Amino acid sequence: MEGLGVLLVVVAAFVASLPALREQWRTDRAGSIKTIWLFGLYCLYVGLGIVVVLLLAPKTGGAGGGKALLLTGFILGFIFYGALTLMRVVPRYREPPARA
Repeated sequence: MEGLGVLLVVVAAFVASLPALREQWRTDRAGSIKTIWLFGLYCLYVGLGIVVVLLLAPKTGGAGGGKALLLTGFILGFIFYGALTLMRVVPRYREPPARA
């Protein structure tokens, strides 16, 4: 049942963001299209990282504890680097908060 709860929260968050997405689509269509394309590329990037980890994972279980930790660090760094790149190239509508 807790999987259903997580699904309901995700769907509720998506539905709550729909009015803002419609407004952004009306005011800046080119920026919205660029954001959608870049998000799609990011999903492909994450998929590529997962494929690399699956190909590099040890075939036998148990003894590869050190390699598993290394691969976990690799995939987390890979995903966070992609997210950082995505934040840099997606159009901004507000400046990020200043660090005092």
